[in-house]
Amino acid sequence: MKEIQRLSPPRNRHIRTLEHGQSLVEFAFIVPMLFIMLIGVAVIAQGFNLQMVLYGAAYEGARIWAKNPAGGDNIHCTPPACNPNSGEARNFEKYVKPAVRQYVTNNGFDGNQVFFYAEDPQRSQKQLDLEANNPQTVRVTLLYPYRLPIGVFIESFERVLISATCTLKRGS
Repeated sequence: MKEIQRLSPPRNRHIRTLEHGQSLVEFAFIVPMLFIMLIGVAVIAQGFNLQMVLYGAAYEGARIWAKNPAGGDNIHCTPPACNPNSGEARNFEKYVKPAVRQYVTNNGFDGNQVFFYAEDPQRSQKQLDLEANNPQTVRVTLLYPYRLPIGVFIESFERVLISATCTLKRGS
C-alpha cells in the first residue's frame, strides 16, 4: 500500500503579508453601497409615512364633511362657523380644508402643500362641485408633492404626487 502523505500548509510568511490589507480594501468597497442602501430605505420609509398621514387626513376630512355641516354640500355655509350671507362662504373651505391641513401639519409635513382633487384650482373646484352633489357619499382626495433626493440624477422623478382618497357615507 502506498502511504498517503500529509500535506502541511506552507510556512511561507510572505503570502500572509500580501493579504494583510485585504479586509480593509473590501470594507472600503462595501461601505458606499451600504450607505446608499441606508439612504434608500430612509427615503422609502418617509414616503410610506407621508402616505399614511395622507390617508389619515383624507379620512378626517371626509368624516368632518359627512357629519358636521347641516347642508353637507360645498356651496352653502352653516353657521356659526361662517356667515351664510357672504357670497364666498362654503362648507368645504370652512370645515374640511383647515382640518386636513392641520392634521398634515401635526404629523410633521407642510399642510399648505396639500392639494384637493387636483393641482389645478379650476379642475379642483370642478371636481369638488361634482363630489358635493352626491347625496349618498362624500369623497375627499388629497395630493401632496414629494421631492425625491434622486431628482438631480433622474429629472423625470424629481417630484412625485402622493395621493390618498377616503369615501364615507353621509351622516355616518
